[in-house]
Amino acid sequence: MNMFEIRNIDLKKVSSSDFIKFLRIEIPERKGYGPLRFARVRYALNGDQKEQENGLPMDLGKEIFTATLEDEELGEISRKELEETLQRAAVEIIKIVRKELGKEPDILGILKGILKDYPYLAYDELYSKPPDVLKCHVTDSSNPRQVEDIFQIANRLRLATGENYIVAYGGSSNDGANVDEAWTRFSLRRFDFRETKSNGA
Repeated sequence: MNMFEIRNIDLKKVSSSDFIKFLRIEIPERKGYGPLRFARVRYALNGDQKEQENGLPMDLGKEIFTATLEDEELGEISRKELEETLQRAAVEIIKIVRKELGKEPDILGILKGILKDYPYLAYDELYSKPPDVLKCHVTDSSNPRQVEDIFQIANRLRLATGENYIVAYGGSSNDGANVDEAWTRFSLRRFDFRETKSNGA
């Protein structure tokens, strides 16, 4: 008796290039237990619609590809270009998988959970537009603070959600103050490289 089924999710909306096009992801599901964390991404190369025999294995838990293409498959593309393409694609693929499996992350809830480790910071409900723009402020300006905390928060949010956020901070009331030491607020703006690409930026 087969205890596993393969669930196929279409990936044709994932950003592709002239070199590689992502077609679908195969996710094994154990009956009664749900999907496993290891999947296989099917793809086509060099503008050909023919699916390659070997798919790319992916760890859905770590949200990364666990293998890459062989040297003879690269053609005109460099290894660096391929790795950058795979990193960007992994983010999009995870978002699609989460949506299809009904497991989209609660970004705001995750951020608020992270902020508990920084008692001098609070989420700004009034000016935020979740999940695209998240703003926070210092609750007591006399408290010592590190600008590194902001980037640490952004990185933790990225690791937990698969979303990339652009950091901005400021709020010093003294023109001569070092903003890295005197900041009183910061924002996390969700970054979508597809929009950047379409705008030619």
